[in-house]
Amino acid sequence: MQRADLHLHSNVSDGIHTPSQLVQMGARLALGAIALTDHDTIDGNREFVSAKTSQDIVRIPGVEISTEYWDKEAHLLGYFVPLESQKLENRLEELEEARIERIPKMVAKLEGLGIQIDNRIINRILENATTPGRPHLARALVEEGVVEDVDQAFKQYLGKDKPAYVKKDRMQTDEAIELLKSEGAVPVLAHPLTIETDDYSTFIGNLVDKGLLGIETEYNYQHLVVDGSTHEIREIAREYNLIETGGSDHHGDDVRSLIGEVTVPMRIVEELAAKSTGPR
Repeated sequence: MQRADLHLHSNVSDGIHTPSQLVQMGARLALGAIALTDHDTIDGNREFVSAKTSQDIVRIPGVEISTEYWDKEAHLLGYFVPLESQKLENRLEELEEARIERIPKMVAKLEGLGIQIDNRIINRILENATTPGRPHLARALVEEGVVEDVDQAFKQYLGKDKPAYVKKDRMQTDEAIELLKSEGAVPVLAHPLTIETDDYSTFIGNLVDKGLLGIETEYNYQHLVVDGSTHEIREIAREYNLIETGGSDHHGDDVRSLIGEVTVPMRIVEELAAKSTGPR
C-alpha cells in the first residue's frame, strides 16, 4: 500500500536537496505522493512538479508559512498552491526579505560571542536559498568546527532564547488562512505540539473558525521538547472534522526525520484535493 509524505523542504528554503532530487528520492522509496512545503516561498514548486522520474508519483505544490496567532508562533502548511499567484508571491516576498535581513543579525550576534564564520561558507550554503533560515547558519557552524552537528548548534546558539537567536517576522495566522484559501489552496496547521499554549483545543478551534481545514497529526517530535500528545491532537482533529495530514519535515540534515520516514495514507491526498478549489 503506497503512502504519502506531505512535509518536505528543498534547498530553495532551508533544506539540502533540490526539488528535483526530492522527487527522485520519493520515487525510489515508492511513495505514492509527496508535497513540497518550503518555508515562506513557492519558488521551488515549478521545478518540483515538472521534475523527471522513472516512476509515477503524485506531487503536491505547497508552502509552509511562518505565522503568529495570539502571540504564539504557529506554522501553516498550504497544499495545492497554484504555481503562479502574484497575490501570494507578493505577500511571501515580504517574509523572504525579513529572512534575508535576519541572517546578518544572527551572524553579528555570533561574532559578539567570539565566533567568526567565513563569509565564503555562508555564501555557498545560501547559494540557492530564496528563504534562508537558522539551519543554514547551523550547517556553517558545523563546517567551522564550532559545533559537532546541527542539533548542537540550535541547542547552544540558534534556538529560541539562545544567545544568537533573532526572532523572524511572521504573518498573522488568520491572514495566512484567508490568503491560501483565496488562491484555492488548503490551509493545514503544521506540527501543532510546537505551539506554546496551555489549551490546544481552544487555540485550534479558533483557527477552525477562521477557515483552517486540516492539522498535522503524524509528525516526529523526537528532536523537540513539547508538551501535550499526538493522541490529544488526533482527538481535537476529529472533534473539528479536520483532515489529518503528516510528513517527515525532511530537510536532509541529522535533526529531523528523512523523506519517507513519516507518512500518511493516500486517502489523505484525496481529501486535500477535494478541499482545493484552485487549478490542478
